[in-house]
Amino acid sequence: MPKTVLVPLAHGFEEIEAITIIDVLRRAGAEVAVVGLGGVGVQGSRGLRVLADMTIEDSRKTAFDLIALPGGMPGAANLAENPTLAALLKAQAERGGFIAAICAAPALVLEPLGLLAGRKATGYPSFADRMGQAQRQDAPVVQDGNLITGSGPGAAMAFALRLVQVLFGESKEQEVKKALLAA
Repeated sequence: MPKTVLVPLAHGFEEIEAITIIDVLRRAGAEVAVVGLGGVGVQGSRGLRVLADMTIEDSRKTAFDLIALPGGMPGAANLAENPTLAALLKAQAERGGFIAAICAAPALVLEPLGLLAGRKATGYPSFADRMGQAQRQDAPVVQDGNLITGSGPGAAMAFALRLVQVLFGESKEQEVKKALLAA
């Protein structure tokens, strides 16, 4: 059975993070559902327009192996305001599914939901004071069990490759890494 991933996009998402996550996971063989909050047309923080596969409401009926949140501003703040996404993240955490967030998303989306409490995590440095009860780590990518966090745009490739590793194993990660000349 293929691995399934939900990547929600809200207006103002960080393009490097979102596109890298989607592209790398699809190269690995994941079925990635790109969902738009507020419609299928979503504009990134630098003006890139993306046509999502579906709306967030359409994705409610599916259980995903991974939910991966790109950051960016005001994208992460817009993700945090969506009650459907909040419910999906809480359900994912309750069943022990993988949750990943990069840049501002750990602080703005996961922390208010209590999903960082007592967990090792990283995020964009200017949001460090908003990571609450997390055990803040100064690293590009941090994994604590089923929680994977990334620091920002420069860590997008390493972050996406870690997601490949957790879903498919180290050999698939190395295969994708080699094909991308990221080794």
